[in-house]
Amino acid sequence: MNIALHHFRLVDTISKEGSLTKAASALHLTQSALSHQLKELEKELDIEVFHRQGKKLQLTEVGYRFLRSSEKILAEIRTLEEDINNYKNGKTGKLNISMQCYTAYHWLPGVIKDFKSQWPDININIVSDASRRPLEYLMRGDLDLGIVRTQMVNTQIVYEPIFEDRLIAILPADHPLAKKAIIDICDFQDQELILALYDPSYQETPIIETLIQEQHVKPKTLSRIHYTDATIEMVNAGLGISVMADWIVKPYLPGKHIVTKPLHHSIAKRTWYAATCKDTPAIQNFLSCLKNHFCKTEMLCNEFDDVAAYPELRAI
Repeated sequence: MNIALHHFRLVDTISKEGSLTKAASALHLTQSALSHQLKELEKELDIEVFHRQGKKLQLTEVGYRFLRSSEKILAEIRTLEEDINNYKNGKTGKLNISMQCYTAYHWLPGVIKDFKSQWPDININIVSDASRRPLEYLMRGDLDLGIVRTQMVNTQIVYEPIFEDRLIAILPADHPLAKKAIIDICDFQDQELILALYDPSYQETPIIETLIQEQHVKPKTLSRIHYTDATIEMVNAGLGISVMADWIVKPYLPGKHIVTKPLHHSIAKRTWYAATCKDTPAIQNFLSCLKNHFCKTEMLCNEFDDVAAYPELRAI
């Protein structure tokens, strides 16, 4: 049988309105067009759907069966239309997100909580495996949004600045360099330096290592550790010094035998970006939550930061 969606709407509407005149008006059709569609349906079914009783129409037994199917199908269509509209308006769906830094995940739940309070039917999926190569996952379509500090030159990727951070030196409180107000790259000479692990095949050399090479500074040892908490514990035990972003270090400081010192102003701040390949309402809503989060955090830090503990440090 060749039955179209308008046939189901036709039977449903005639049944509710009780006459062709009222049904035609409800469907925004002429009565002639409506009669033609009904005859077309009955010809296709090879059986009457309605008994004609003057101007009134009464469903036949087959008509009642057709109506039951119409009600189910039209209800499903309405649900489908609502779901599609909600998806298009950013009210439902799924977002796959990732960070280029594992440590950043300590503030991400706050952003997600804020987002979910406004759009509870959006499912947020954190793709932790994409942390090392988020842009590749983004290009493959496995990510909707990546928060990155490394940019890949590609016209399909849109980068939007989210926040800036500043690199600071982390030292044992009794380290000789702890007496200095500002740490220079040359101060790393003959020091036991602990830096984050990075993938040289993917991103540019981190700025500290670049400056060490350019200034021909030779640390006594250079260790690479993947996990932030392990690096903090190494510094706390007096086994070396490190360099990290201000916002990464801050949660680890209470109770530690560690001091932080600003690096020379010539070491530029780093900008973090939200990288996307698609532009959907859900992505834009998440971007708004990100910006709002860091705007609030920056204001709080500017108001409450301990200047003695963080000289020249404007944490985010």
